[in-house]
Amino acid sequence: RKNFSVTSTSPPSQKECEIAENLYETIKSVKSATTYRYEEETTLDVDDEPSDYASSSDEGEEGRLVNYSESEEDEEDKRHLTNYSLEYMQEVVDFADAKDKNGKRRRSWKTVHNQYKALPNQSYVSRFRLYLEHHGTKRHKTIDIDEIVYKKFVEAREHALPLHDIDLQRWALKAAKEVHLEDFHASHHWLINFKAKHHVVSRRITNVVTHHEVENPDVIVKTENDFRETFFKASSHHTPSQIFNTDQIGVEKELYSKRTLTNEGEKKVFGVVRSKNAMTHSYTLQPTISLEGKLIGPVYLCLQEPKGKMGEMVKRGLFEPKNVVITCSSSGKLTSSLVRYWRDHCLLPFVGNKSLLLSDSWPGQGDEDLYTKEGCGGKLVQRLAIPPKTTSDLQPLDCYTNRQIKNFIKKCHQR
Repeated sequence: RKNFSVTSTSPPSQKECEIAENLYETIKSVKSATTYRYEEETTLDVDDEPSDYASSSDEGEEGRLVNYSESEEDEEDKRHLTNYSLEYMQEVVDFADAKDKNGKRRRSWKTVHNQYKALPNQSYVSRFRLYLEHHGTKRHKTIDIDEIVYKKFVEAREHALPLHDIDLQRWALKAAKEVHLEDFHASHHWLINFKAKHHVVSRRITNVVTHHEVENPDVIVKTENDFRETFFKASSHHTPSQIFNTDQIGVEKELYSKRTLTNEGEKKVFGVVRSKNAMTHSYTLQPTISLEGKLIGPVYLCLQEPKGKMGEMVKRGLFEPKNVVITCSSSGKLTSSLVRYWRDHCLLPFVGNKSLLLSDSWPGQGDEDLYTKEGCGGKLVQRLAIPPKTTSDLQPLDCYTNRQIKNFIKKCHQR
């Protein structure tokens, strides 16, 4: 104690002298003691004004204490911070940084924590502030990119625009610049994850429409609703066995598979067909079903013959089953006269005295004379024309049966 000296520019204060005396007495008692008792106590001290819970005016000191760098963030903290939205972070920071009339921060950590109990500790206020200054964490930015790209995807498909992988990647790179994520590359891995998350797949375009049709979906919906009302009103006077739907199906003469199993690395993959002409020409099937779910009468089959008539050799070799009525035309498609032939041989002999017929708006079957009582042999046939652009939703055969028939024929060709 006597040899201890302190070099100072100012004399020690009274408090410092008391601390020195207490320290001297403690050391002296420890030195002279014969027994010792060791006790350990763990405490958690929380200051009302912690250094890492600083106001915006202490940015310089705070910057030295917490060096924001996404690459140096602890992975556990990264995962935890993704539980908070940017809106929530902004709300916390605004609440914590609120100042009184003297310009001093008026809320302690205890007050902030009582308001936002989801915060683990006071350091999150500073973290939130820094993340907001850097436009959010990398995770938040990638989420924003995902939302922007998906929104564009939905808008494009609502307008029936064809999309490809390169479009998604281009939108993602543009969105990355908007959210200030410069090291984002819209990689193939990101693309796969995006498509899997939103159930985006590549599909063959089955219906081609014009911009006018796409721009007027409300008109089409109204047309469908109006037709449903008309149908419900007319069908109330008929039983399910008196309500029918007929439709024409175009089928290629020779169906061929566009895919095959072959050896890996083969540059040219060949497939054999009987005739290339048969791949581009078709014939027409016309079934009729009832609301009871039954097939009515025979199926109408229109073959393609160059002169619109079958030659003697064709007739001799033609297989004619009892449930199929066969005719022909030069195009393989029906004409107005062939529609009359269908009415007389496939419809009227198999329906009662009163019936309701649904068919599409093709002009060839829209002639009113086709369905007069005189033309139908005294039978009352009421026809409802399904409006254009609505058959995929309103026509029963289009919704299900036609696809079944085509798939069945395709399976037969593939054997």
